[in-house]
Amino acid sequence: MVKIIASKLRDVELITDTGIRLGWVYDLSFDEETGDILVIVAEPDEDLDTSEFVTDHEGLLLIPVSAVKSIGEVIIIDSGKLAVKSKLRRVGAIKRRLSEEESQTPGE
Repeated sequence: MVKIIASKLRDVELITDTGIRLGWVYDLSFDEETGDILVIVAEPDEDLDTSEFVTDHEGLLLIPVSAVKSIGEVIIIDSGKLAVKSKLRRVGAIKRRLSEEESQTPGE
């Protein structure tokens, strides 16, 4: 495993595997208990429509670390794993539907 110093990631460009420029690394968010990196907080590219992306209260992009394909001169993000609002709405709707179905199923 290659070790990378977090400070070296500051301002590294984020690009999807489909060629969309997302922005630049601003910060990292960690799980306090495990120390695992959860998301990359990114300053969005000025040409990026952020309305479908998950953002924080300041408008910074929240990129799940699980979507990172590679780190080098740029960070490549797997567009299929990128958290976008439309995907999250679909997942939320599916979870609600499943829980409704479970509550309607007669108990044994």
